[in-house]
Amino acid sequence: MVVEEERDTYAQNWNDYDQTDSGGSSRTQQYSTEVLPAFQNHVRVRSELRDASVHHQLQSDLVEHIWKKFGMFRD
Repeated sequence: MVVEEERDTYAQNWNDYDQTDSGGSSRTQQYSTEVLPAFQNHVRVRSELRDASVHHQLQSDLVEHIWKKFGMFRD
């Protein structure tokens, strides 16, 4: 097996990102800081799923359902 030292080839010129586009325009691009509704909804639903009281209530409901459906002394 041949192992070559290529460490120097990994170096990149990070200044490329600061240069203007090929047209020579130096205008800045606009961006929005507005939270997208879909992302906002995702964050809300995720926080509801991670709520400990909701988790314990769902767990309790599931145990109750299982006991009602498959109880220990089922006829």
